[in-house]
Amino acid sequence: MFLLLDKTFLTAINTLSDTMEYSDDDMDFSVDNNPFAGSNHCFSSGIRSIDENNGSESERDNDSESESKSESDDDNDGNDNDNDDIDNTNITAIEEDTTTTATEITNISITTFEIIKDTVYYKIQNTNNNTHVLRRYNDFKSLRNYLCKFYPYLFIPPIPEKHSISRFFKNPFHYKNDISIIELRIRLLNYFIKRIINNKKLSISDIWCKFIDPYIDNWLSVLNSPPFTNLSTNSLLLIQTQNPTKPSPYFSFIPIPPLNLLKKFQNELNDEVFKNLENILKIIHKISINLESKIKDIIHCLNGLRGNMVELGGFLNIFSILENQNINIENFGNKIDLNFLNIEVLINNLIILFKEPLIIIKNSISYMLQMLHFRKLKELQLIYFKNIILQKQLKLKSLIKKLNPIDPIPINKKSSSPSINLAISNMNNQSTISISRSPEAKKLLINEIKLLNNELNNLLPCFKLLNNDVKFLSINVERSVNNEFTEILNLFSNVMNNWAGTEYGDYLKKCTEVWSK
Repeated sequence: MFLLLDKTFLTAINTLSDTMEYSDDDMDFSVDNNPFAGSNHCFSSGIRSIDENNGSESERDNDSESESKSESDDDNDGNDNDNDDIDNTNITAIEEDTTTTATEITNISITTFEIIKDTVYYKIQNTNNNTHVLRRYNDFKSLRNYLCKFYPYLFIPPIPEKHSISRFFKNPFHYKNDISIIELRIRLLNYFIKRIINNKKLSISDIWCKFIDPYIDNWLSVLNSPPFTNLSTNSLLLIQTQNPTKPSPYFSFIPIPPLNLLKKFQNELNDEVFKNLENILKIIHKISINLESKIKDIIHCLNGLRGNMVELGGFLNIFSILENQNINIENFGNKIDLNFLNIEVLINNLIILFKEPLIIIKNSISYMLQMLHFRKLKELQLIYFKNIILQKQLKLKSLIKKLNPIDPIPINKKSSSPSINLAISNMNNQSTISISRSPEAKKLLINEIKLLNNELNNLLPCFKLLNNDVKFLSINVERSVNNEFTEILNLFSNVMNNWAGTEYGDYLKKCTEVWSK
């Protein structure tokens, strides 16, 4: 699959889309889209001039020295972008190196929770060194958001969703401390933690290590320091996917393509590799949503049945007392109570074994579709940028042609046709007029040629970097999505097996035993 991707990619980037139309406004590079704006990065104030061989390299070297201690795992992600092809051997070597320290942080999970000043804190226990740290739900949410920014080419597992509005109206004063929500979040957050520590790159990332550091009590204080403050506040399309904290200054020249071009975006790479995968994910996403809805309906009905049985059991107890402790009525009431307990167990198992896995499947597929969408945007950006460069090259050739018009046609012998002789004479007269351009007009034309040539000298290295970035992103997104797709299918298989073979069978067996006595 990777070989197919690489081959189709090389074909795709050399093919222009004839359906795309561009205006002069789309090619306006006067607008500053500096990807470092709003951050503490050394390029945040903009770029006055770029020296391809000296300036940009020295700035990148200084930048790497200043941030060498901030994000060690990101240093392994990037290349110097001087090669046209992605060095897959380097990527493999990086992943192999991570296995040496990943085992040090595997025994981590949320064991319990604490409520401090009406805020729920989850206790993350590290049994390897017998330490723990308290983190809020919003801390997990910000952690995942930053992992997505630092590693847009990796799948980041989902976390529980926020409280629903309906639950707020049901319990407006204590909905945050609802024990059922807290227990559900603990289970889903433990799934998130398990997937993070099973990922070789994420498990040793500086972000994750800081998150579980027992000496860091306030997670917000970490977010106000590097490497988080080095991230651009602009679109991810304006930074390098491989190294978001150290993007090349050339990326300030890259335009963001109009989103309406996505509707008619077609190329060989997307159609042969990613489109089928996207369609399959959308189908499974719809199935997971429908199954989750049905499970919710079943749980709702069982909760209603449980309430009716509680009410019936209470009436039978009162009736038994009124009938002088009638043994038959009391036995019947006891069986109703046992059935009520069986329904309690069934509802709890349906939530843990069916509803929660379906939530994970639904959210995971949504995030995979987002990854594929981002990759498609980057590829559209590449083709869009290539068309802009080609148009500027054509414009440069046209200006050069105006500056150096064709030489007069030599006439060695007059033709016998008067019309042909007249046409040749008119062409020579036009050439003579074009050559006799005023010095001011010629100077303006030369300046325009120089400006356009300098702009192309900046745009071509920028296109090379974007080309490498799209290739890196495509290869890694395909690998990551396929791996997660396998994980989702296994999870789906477990859900179906549990549904067919265990839970309802156990419930009916226990109910039969109750009523057979």
